[in-house]
Amino acid sequence: MAKKRTIVGSPLTPSVLSELDAVDRFPSTPGDFDPAGNWVNAYRIWTCHGYRESGNENVGFLRIERTAGSGRQSGLTIHQEVVQTDGIVSVIDGRIRCRNDRLASLVQWSLSSRFKGSEGRDLAELASRREGAAEETGGRTTGDWCLFEAVQRLAFDRQEALSFDLLEGLSLSKPGQRLSYRGVSPMKVGDEKMSLHCFAQLGRGLLPCEYWLDVHHRLLAVISMNKAYILDDQAEKASR
Repeated sequence: MAKKRTIVGSPLTPSVLSELDAVDRFPSTPGDFDPAGNWVNAYRIWTCHGYRESGNENVGFLRIERTAGSGRQSGLTIHQEVVQTDGIVSVIDGRIRCRNDRLASLVQWSLSSRFKGSEGRDLAELASRREGAAEETGGRTTGDWCLFEAVQRLAFDRQEALSFDLLEGLSLSKPGQRLSYRGVSPMKVGDEKMSLHCFAQLGRGLLPCEYWLDVHHRLLAVISMNKAYILDDQAEKASR
């Protein structure tokens, strides 16, 4: 008899992630958490193949560390690992300097990319490095990882949508993006009922993306189509 396969049938939200056993609880936000201060957020990278019973799995993790600056700028340190075909792991390390404006717009950055084989050895021939500065981006550009930081500092109100250009992966230009506040929604994650705030990103050349935050402005999940970044203190361990 063929195994049962039930189509998910609805867009992914934190509640749906819980139903699919992708998350049973989110980490508690520390009482001294300050979105504009120093912090580290770690996320499991999880994908859904469209069915409730199978094909859904952790494929990697993302760690973002914010270092508050002394003036109008701050720093982000990025480390991401994603498992590819045949057990090859894509590893990205980035250092970003961005403005403390509403979009954490880019000032300067460096990015290194490498791959590890199934035995954990670096594939040196596939390594690359890239550096950039704001003068190259037209002046109103942010990065996808920068938005993980920026949304935590935005007010929960329906102001006019923010318009910007995005440098996806700090490499590929995606102009014509908009970020807007969608409101607060009741969610059930595991046994806990939560009120989560949502920002939505729409634009040319990218799938729609939603950012879900708790009442303390900590980013709990980023969801785009079938992929979710889920806040998890054990993200690195859970993804191996």
